Amino acid sequence: MRILSGVAAAAFVTGGLLAQTGGAQAQTVVASWIQYGPASSNPTPTNYGDLKPTAGNPASLVPTILARSVITGGSCPSVTLDHAGAPIAMNARFDASTLTSGLDKTFSIYTDYPTGFVDATATAGTFANGFPKATTASTVCEAIIPAGHTVATINGTDLKLPVANPKRILVIGDTGCRLNSSKGGAPSQSVLSTDASVTAGAQQNCNDPASFPFKALADYEAQFKPDLILHVGDYFYRDSNCVKSGVETAAGCTNPASAAYMPWGDTFDSWNADVFIPGKNLLAAAPWVMVRGNHESCGRGARGWFAMMDPRPYFEPWVKCRKNAGNAAVGASASTYSADFAPTYVVPAGNAFILAHDSSFANDGTVDVNMAKNFDFDLTAVLNALPANAYSIYATHKPVYGYVAPTLNDAGDFTEQYTMSGAPTGVASAFTGGVPAKLALMLSGHVHQFEYLNFQDYTHFAPQMVVGVGGDNLDPTANPNGTTATYKPANGSSFTVHNNATTSTTTTTTVQSGYAQALFGFAVLDATPTGFVANVYNTTATKAGRCTITLNPRNIACWQ
Repeated sequence: MRILSGVAAAAFVTGGLLAQTGGAQAQTVVASWIQYGPASSNPTPTNYGDLKPTAGNPASLVPTILARSVITGGSCPSVTLDHAGAPIAMNARFDASTLTSGLDKTFSIYTDYPTGFVDATATAGTFANGFPKATTASTVCEAIIPAGHTVATINGTDLKLPVANPKRILVIGDTGCRLNSSKGGAPSQSVLSTDASVTAGAQQNCNDPASFPFKALADYEAQFKPDLILHVGDYFYRDSNCVKSGVETAAGCTNPASAAYMPWGDTFDSWNADVFIPGKNLLAAAPWVMVRGNHESCGRGARGWFAMMDPRPYFEPWVKCRKNAGNAAVGASASTYSADFAPTYVVPAGNAFILAHDSSFANDGTVDVNMAKNFDFDLTAVLNALPANAYSIYATHKPVYGYVAPTLNDAGDFTEQYTMSGAPTGVASAFTGGVPAKLALMLSGHVHQFEYLNFQDYTHFAPQMVVGVGGDNLDPTANPNGTTATYKPANGSSFTVHNNATTSTTTTTTVQSGYAQALFGFAVLDATPTGFVANVYNTTATKAGRCTITLNPRNIACWQ
């Protein structure tokens, strides 16, 4: 039975919000969740993870556990552990009144975004569609949770806490609702998608569960009871209003007094609509690893990302970062971090470690030499910190290797390919001989398909899985017959890898097996003694594929 049938628009937009009184304005808890942050030896509410945004801390493999809540008024709630004991106070991560202005539109990808992250004139209440109104009293609250507990309760909602050896990992990506109708084209950061609807100005009906299925998918995904949820990036997609050629693409979608209203721009209301309201049940289902995507890059969705979801302490200069804010300099022996590139951090995941890497700034179609060096220093330090004979999953938004739909041309992020092919920083690099054995699997989104590639030369290359099908409009099918569900093999073909600073300098390797298909869905990774079994599900609640992932020797084999 199709899980999207019978999902009413009213249920989609309201999300069962919880309310209580507190402070001058009634407190509405929109959503709460548990999130992994970078390691810290002595965390405090304002000092945890990477102790400063300019310094990495890869040596410790014990991540910080964060509880967060989005509220639209009142004071921060508290956290109770295991339904007993004294509650832990949540502190305000940021106050929305500080972001009513400050967006320098001349340095934004989209210059007509609303200026304020919140509307300074908004009054408390809800829009006609049931969404809570963000006001200057809106806040993101957080608390550090000590290890050794099983459940955290916030305002009556139980949140599952990390387990020592997670057996089931849910993987989702590219979940937001695309509003790009008034744009002449997608930002040049992404060339992996050749979707004609994107380049012409794309539009989903965010109130139609068949067009934007993230709410239905998220509720279904929660039923799998994962131990850990990995989001591989791109949460925010509302780049424009819903007007195309001077006409609303859905009647009333620009009118806050209409039930069809669709908020847009990098605003609190847009993030509520794209993430917190449709994903409310899934957010509570398990601890999250949140990877940053290019839609959360500076000048695009950085305000919402750094204010609410970044796994580090709040740092306002990064929240207000300009487009291309990255520091072009690179250190002699360590990465130079900026709002365009934050340090990789480590999350233990049973028989593997997840390396949460920020590839949001890397341009798909060119090699950024300085960023490649930063990637090299950063990842080498993290890989060296892992135990001997440990294996890891490289979780990043942009795939190192991938196919461009619909032609199945070779693609991937050229900066990452260069990093992992030629050791740009020299002999101390972990990538001198190609991708080291410790990096057993590449796991990404960005391409709005399910894809996998496995290479014959598993000594120098790691297998790649792409799960970018969580709710945003799908890329064109890669299948010759034009259908979205048909398996498309790529076995035995050659694959072009960019192994030098110039995009014209390449090498080739042979694809052992691979395919691509365009269906909304997600992947569930269940641990085995040698790796994982990954089952891919779609919106019809049926299994769309199955993969066996082996960590040593690294390998991925998928079939329908």
